[in-house]
Amino acid sequence: MPKSTKRGRPRIHATAEDKAAVDSQRKRDKRQKAAARNRGPLYTTFHNLYYPIQQFDNSESSVQEQDISNFLPPPSPPLQPITEEVFFDHDEPLRSASIISPSSATGADSVDRSLSLLAANPQLLGDIDEQNLPTTRTPNNAEEPRAVLNPEPVQDIVSDAIPETSPQEGDGEPDQTEHLAQELAEQLIKFQGCCNECHQAAKRNHMQDTNEHISLAVYLDFTPGLGPDILNHETIAHQKDDLAGKLSPEYRRQMFCGIDSREEVPYICLDEDERVSDGAGVSFDIDSVVAFPSNLAVAKKGIHWSPTRMTVSDLQSDLHLRSIPVTFADSNGKQHQVHRPVHQIPHYTLGRVIGFEDISLYLLFPNLYREEQKCSKLRDEDFRLWMDGILLPAIYQCYSTAHVQHYPSSYDHSRYNSTARGIEGLSQRVHPVAREQQLVYYLPPEALADVWATITTTVQEPGFQQFQDVTILLQAKNLKVLTKDVTWDKMMSRFEQYWTSAIDNSHTTTDLYFDVGKETCPQQPSQVVPWSQLASGIIEDPPQKYAETLLYRRCCLESYASQISNRHTDDGGAQKQVFYPFSMLQDTGSLTIETGKRSPRRAAGLLYSQFYSSVKEVFAAGNVYPFTNTAIETLALDKKLRKTWELVGGGLSHQPAALIKAYLYTKLRCHHAIIGSKQKSFGIREEHRVSKELFYAIDTHIRSRELHDKRLVVPTDDGSPYYSFTTDTLLTWVRCNINKFCVGFEMVYSFQDPHFVTWEHTRIMLMFLRCLQFSYTGGLIQKVAGCWRDVRQQPDASQPNGLRRYEGLGFKLTMERYGYAWFLDKIDWNTLTFRQPYAPYMMFNNPSMQNVYRARYHQVRDVRIDFIRVDKAYQWMLEFSSIPKCLDLLENYLRELCLCAFRKDVFFHVKSALRPECLESALSGEIPLCYDSVNNAMLKDHQPLQLAQGNRLAVKDIHVLFAWLWKSKDDYFERQGWKEKPYRMLFQQSFHAIKTARGKAGAQKWRQDLKRSFLGSHWILPYPHSRGFMRKDKEEKQFIWWPSAHYGLIRHYAKSRQTGTLTHPLPASNIKTHPVDGWQLATTLFSKRYMPHVIQPEQELIRMPENELYAQLVHLREQESAGLTQSHFPAHTLELDNSPERYYFPRKWCPVRQIEVAKTFEECDEVNECLWFLKRGLATYEHLQHSQLKRRKRRHKNCATIQSDTDSSSVSGDEEAEYTSDEDSLDVMRKKQAQVVRHMESRVHKLIEAYSRRYPQWKKHYDPELRELNYRLEKVE
Repeated sequence: MPKSTKRGRPRIHATAEDKAAVDSQRKRDKRQKAAARNRGPLYTTFHNLYYPIQQFDNSESSVQEQDISNFLPPPSPPLQPITEEVFFDHDEPLRSASIISPSSATGADSVDRSLSLLAANPQLLGDIDEQNLPTTRTPNNAEEPRAVLNPEPVQDIVSDAIPETSPQEGDGEPDQTEHLAQELAEQLIKFQGCCNECHQAAKRNHMQDTNEHISLAVYLDFTPGLGPDILNHETIAHQKDDLAGKLSPEYRRQMFCGIDSREEVPYICLDEDERVSDGAGVSFDIDSVVAFPSNLAVAKKGIHWSPTRMTVSDLQSDLHLRSIPVTFADSNGKQHQVHRPVHQIPHYTLGRVIGFEDISLYLLFPNLYREEQKCSKLRDEDFRLWMDGILLPAIYQCYSTAHVQHYPSSYDHSRYNSTARGIEGLSQRVHPVAREQQLVYYLPPEALADVWATITTTVQEPGFQQFQDVTILLQAKNLKVLTKDVTWDKMMSRFEQYWTSAIDNSHTTTDLYFDVGKETCPQQPSQVVPWSQLASGIIEDPPQKYAETLLYRRCCLESYASQISNRHTDDGGAQKQVFYPFSMLQDTGSLTIETGKRSPRRAAGLLYSQFYSSVKEVFAAGNVYPFTNTAIETLALDKKLRKTWELVGGGLSHQPAALIKAYLYTKLRCHHAIIGSKQKSFGIREEHRVSKELFYAIDTHIRSRELHDKRLVVPTDDGSPYYSFTTDTLLTWVRCNINKFCVGFEMVYSFQDPHFVTWEHTRIMLMFLRCLQFSYTGGLIQKVAGCWRDVRQQPDASQPNGLRRYEGLGFKLTMERYGYAWFLDKIDWNTLTFRQPYAPYMMFNNPSMQNVYRARYHQVRDVRIDFIRVDKAYQWMLEFSSIPKCLDLLENYLRELCLCAFRKDVFFHVKSALRPECLESALSGEIPLCYDSVNNAMLKDHQPLQLAQGNRLAVKDIHVLFAWLWKSKDDYFERQGWKEKPYRMLFQQSFHAIKTARGKAGAQKWRQDLKRSFLGSHWILPYPHSRGFMRKDKEEKQFIWWPSAHYGLIRHYAKSRQTGTLTHPLPASNIKTHPVDGWQLATTLFSKRYMPHVIQPEQELIRMPENELYAQLVHLREQESAGLTQSHFPAHTLELDNSPERYYFPRKWCPVRQIEVAKTFEECDEVNECLWFLKRGLATYEHLQHSQLKRRKRRHKNCATIQSDTDSSSVSGDEEAEYTSDEDSLDVMRKKQAQVVRHMESRVHKLIEAYSRRYPQWKKHYDPELRELNYRLEKVE
C-alpha cells in the first residue's frame, strides 16, 4: 500500500531555524514598539548609573540589553530570616537566611515591568529632583566640573557630584569581569544605596506618624534612674547585695519591656539625633590577601620557618574560598571523596614571609583528612613522618652545611627543643601540658624552589603518597592600617611597595584574592581620656563633644542588596545575604553578601562583600568578642544539675569559679573599653574580596575616571548612607544596653536559693545571658529563636491538634514596631519567671552545656527533664502547701521519680551488657531490679548474674549499702566518680523541696518512706566501691550484684504459691506491706541466694501526664474545701517469721500455734542462748560499717578534703548535718546497737558468774569464748 502524503497547508518557513529567527524578530519588534509607546518624551534622555538609555539607529539592538530599575525607589523588604533554636558559629554565614527576596523576573520581562511602572505612575518620577541626579559620561567626554573643597594638590571630591561611566555597548554581552569591575568601582567611589528622594519620602512618613519617637540622646537622659550601674563591679551580686530589692517590678518592666506608667512603649528613632559634622573623609586599603602559590619560592626574601606545629591553628574559617576535594577511607576501607573548607583540611603552619611578616604560609594535606577527626591539626605520627621523611631531608639536601648546622635534625629534636624552657627550668610545679616555645629558623630564598621540587618528588615515592597533592596556602590579614591611605593611588602604591618587595608574582596563580576596603571616617579628631581621670576612675564629660561615630542606615544596605539581587537575577537563590542589627536597633547594622559557589559573580572574581561600622573595634580583641563564651550559661544551672551533667556527659567540666571570673572579666573589659573610647571617632567600612584579575580591572576603571588621585568626601545630609552620632551618645547607649542585661542576670542569680536553683529561674538567666551577646555591636539575633520569635508552631503528632507551640521574646516584632528589641510582656517581674500562659511554651530550655554532650545527648536531656519535674513538684508544693493530701501525693511522686532515676542509672552503667531488645525499657527505668528480670535483660555472656558473697565483703548489711548508695557522705564513704549520679542529685533536690514545704521532720519521714519502698522492691543492687559505682569480677569481667533477701517474705510468698494466690510479677501495691527490717545479704542463705520473685516498681504517678497530675491536685484541693476528704489508713505491714533456716537458734514451745518458735533475748536464761544472741548482736554492729576502711582515718581525710575544696561537695555543711543527723543515720544505728550489745554483755557476764558459783569445777569453761568476744567487744564504742 503506498504511503499517504501529509495533509495540510504548505510550510511558510523552509527550516526550523528560519522560523525561530522570524519569531525572535517579531517579539523583539513588539517589545521595542511597546517601549517606545510607553516612554514619555521627558525621560527619553534620562541616564541610569549603569545602563544609559540611548537612541539606537541599529535595529538589531535590543531593549533586553537595557535596565532602568535603578531609577525606581529601591525596595526595602522586611527581614524574614529562617531561624533555628541551635547555636551557629558566628563565622559561618546563615545559609538559609536572606534579607532580600530575589526577583523571579529575568531578561526582558523585568524590563517590561519596569517600563510599564514608569508610565503607570508618573507621580513617582515627579518626586525625583533631576538636579541631583548624577550625570553619565564616557571616557571620551569632557571632564565634568567637580566641587573643590581645598586648594591642595590632591583634590577633595564630593561624591554626590562624581560622574559615572557606562559599560561598553555592543552587539554581544559585555565581559562579566569588566561589568563587575565597573559596578564595584562605582560602589567604592559612591555608596549605591537609597536615593535622596527615598530618604525624603521616608522622613515625610516619619513626620506623619503620631507615635512617640525619641532619639538615643533623649532616651539616655532618663535611663540612669531605671537601674544600678554594675558594669564596673569586680564581684558578682549575691543575696546580701539585695540587687533585686533595688529595682521595683515596675522599673524592671520599664527597663526591659519599655512599658512606662502610661502603658506606652517608646520608639527609638535614629533620625531624631543631631548630626555632628557636615562630611566624612574616604580612605582605601587592602585588608587581607589569600592565595594558593605554586612554589615556596613565592617568598622573595625567604621564610621564617617553624619546625613545630602551632598548638592552636590561626586558620579558623573557610576564608570564603571554594571547598577543596579530599579523600578518606571509612571503617570498611572504602574510599570517599568529599569537599571540605580549607580550615577543616589537615594543615601545618610552615612559617611567615620575610619582608612582609603579616603573611603566613600554610601547607594543606587533603589526603590526610579523616572523617572522624576533631580538629585540623596534623596527627603526631603524620607530622613525624612529614618532618623526618620529607621536609627535613629536602632542606638538608638543598642547603649547605653552613646553613643546616643551625637547624633541628629530626622531629623529636625540634619537639624537645621547643619544650625545653617550659620543662627544664621547673623547680616547684609540674604542668600537665608542657609549655612550648615557638622556635623559628631562617630559610634563604635561593633554595626554596629546589626544596619544593624535592618535596613534590618525594611525595610520589612509596610510603609518602598520603602527602600527595600538598598545597601551599598564603594568607595575610588585618592589613588595613598598614595599607590605608586617603586616595586610591596612594593606597595602591603603599600596598605594592610591601607586596612586590616580599612576594614573587611569577609563583602566584589565578587563585589570588584581595580584600579591597573603603572606610568612611569622620573628620573629627580622636583623643584619649586624660590619664588623671583614668587613674582616679572618675571620667568627666568634655565641655564639647566633637568625637563622632557613623552607623550604616539599614535602608541603604537593603537597597544596595536589592539592586544586586535585581541586577543579577542569575545569582538568585545562590547568593547569601545576612543582616546583623547593631545593638538590638532596627534601623542600623551590618550586612554580609556572599556570592553563590556557582554564580557568575563568583566566576567573575567576587567572593563576598561586607559592610560594618568600625565602632566594633571597641569590643574586638582579635576575634574574641564579649559574652560569646556560651559556657557562661552554666552559671545559670543548679549546682547539682551541673555536676550530674558533667558525670553523665563523659568528663567535660565547667568550673563555676572560672566561669564567674570570665564573666566579670568580660564586664570590666567592656567598661574600660567604653570609658576610654568616648572621645574617639569611628567610621563605617566596606570590604570586597575580589580576585587578582577583578582587582586590577577595578583599578583600571578608577584610573579611567581620573579619580585615583582624588580625595573623596561624603557629605552628611539626608542622602547619606549613614547616621551620625556623637561617640559619647552612642557608647553610652551601648553601655546601658550591656549593663541592663547584666543587671537582669545578676538580679536573678542573687535572688535564687543557693541550694536549689529552680528551672524557671534558670530559664530567665539563660534569657539574659543570650541577650548579652547582641547588646553591643553587631550580632545575628535571628539565630536565637527564643529571642527573635513571638509565636511559632511546628507539626507534632503527639500534640492533640498536631502542632507544638513555641514562644519567644518577639524581638522581630518589637524591632519593627518600636525600633528596638524590647521584650514582649511575658515575664512576671515580681517573681522573675515567665508568666502564664506563656511559660510552658518559652524556648529557653537548652543550656549550651547540654548541647556539648552530643554522644550522650539523650541521657543528658533525660536528666534535665527529671530535674525540671522535681522543680515543678517543688512549685506545686508551694502552691498547695495548705493541703496535706496534695503534699502527700507530691511526696509519692518524688519518691517514684528518685527510684526510677536509680534504676536508669544502674542500667546505664551496665549498658554494654544489656540485650538490644531490652535496652530502651531498661534505660527508661521500666525493668525491675529483681534477679529474674535483670538476668533476662542481660546478654548470654553475663548470665547468670554474678552475686556478691564471701566473708571479705566490704558491705554485709543492707542499711550500710543503702547509706552508701543514697546518703550524702554518711560515714564518710568515698564515691569517686559517682558522687554526682543523677539519682543522688534528684534525691537531694527532692529532700530540699520537701524540707522547705513540710520541715525537716517531714523530709526525714519522706526519706524513710523511700527507704521502705527501695528495700521492698529493689532486690538486686549494684555492689559499689570507692572508685566506681559497680564492681567487676577481675577474671571474668562480669558485673557483681548485691542480692537482698528477707527470710520471712520468702516463706510468705511460698505459701501463697501453694494456695494459688501468687501473681507474677508481684504488683507494686504489695510494696507497702513489705517490712523495712529483716533484709540481709541473700548469699548467706543455704536455700536461696536471691529473692525468687519479681515485683513491679511504683510508677503510677510518674507515668501520669503533667496536666493530669495537676488536675488531681486541684481535685484534692476542691475536696478539702468541700470537707469531703476521706481518712487515710496506712497499709498493714506483714507480720513475718524471720527466723533463719537450718541454723541453731533458741526455741520454745508455743501452746497456741503448737510449734516451736524463736525466743527473745529477755526470755533466755541460759549462758549458751545468751551467747548466741550476743554473737549475733556483735555481727550486726560490725556490719553497720564499711569493713575495709578505718573510720577515724577516713573521717580525718574527708574533713581535710571538705576544708580544702568547698565546691567539691554537693551540699553545704548545714545541709550535710541534716542528711546524717536523724534516726536513720548509721552512726545512730551503731550507737543503738552498741547499747544493745553492752546490755547483752552485762547479762552474759552475770549468767557466767552464776554458772561459776553453781559449778566451780567448770569455772573456766567459757574463758575461750570470752577471750574471743572480748577482742571484738573492745571495738564497740
